[in-house]
Amino acid sequence: MIQHNVENPILDNLDSDDPDRQAVALMDLVDAQFYPAAPHIVRLLKSPEADIRADAAYALGYLGVDEPQRYGVALMELLDDGEELVRCEAVEALGLLVYSPAVDNLKKLLREDSSPLVRASAAEALGQLGKSEALEVLEDSLRDADEDESVRAYAANAIGLLHYPPEAQILGKLKNYLAVECSLSVKSELLGAIYWLGTKAALSELLELLTNADENLATSILNILTDLAGRHSPSMLATDAGNMGEVLRAIAQRFPILAPHAQQLLIATGSQS
Repeated sequence: MIQHNVENPILDNLDSDDPDRQAVALMDLVDAQFYPAAPHIVRLLKSPEADIRADAAYALGYLGVDEPQRYGVALMELLDDGEELVRCEAVEALGLLVYSPAVDNLKKLLREDSSPLVRASAAEALGQLGKSEALEVLEDSLRDADEDESVRAYAANAIGLLHYPPEAQILGKLKNYLAVECSLSVKSELLGAIYWLGTKAALSELLELLTNADENLATSILNILTDLAGRHSPSMLATDAGNMGEVLRAIAQRFPILAPHAQQLLIATGSQS
């Protein structure tokens, strides 16, 4: 247990000028969920070491939740950083902090950043912020045939999370996109979003994709199911798809490397039997 005092060795490491000690301290503080460390972390956003700037942004995404406005402002300064990883971690942290003033900047990154990793993170963060003004740019990314598939997939997921009054309008858009989508990974995210918005049959379609998936697609769909289980009452998934347990057990047998993930979902959804 980290003690709340200035002599704490982890904070000493954080406040040192040794990047190796700082990196270890940042991860230790996140693991310990030591929120009082957040003010100590801000200065590291200006570290000359890109890895430390990235790690500091990552840590603030988890430890800055008590004062998102304060730490959001600091993180915004990293959105123009020359290092891809730093921009990516800053974007993800802004999403975790639900820092709404970042919406316009994230929209710009989604369409203009040179890195697909950053663009995908921007799409995810826009979904976490849930602002309806992000709909147009997310749709642009989803429709863009030249866009990286991962970015399009994150955009599909994000559209389903927007706080948009006419939910039926969003649902209709997602179903229209699903009808013409060729990418199985994007189609999976569309089905997850459609299910989240209340169309129970979409879950069965998602499980059908999982049944015939290769390892990469299966990994993506398990992540979608885990995300849905975290938002819903987990047992609701098993209720809405009676073959959930059967499909998950089959995936665990086909891809042993995915067995622990499948088992976690079996337990979470009460589908073991």
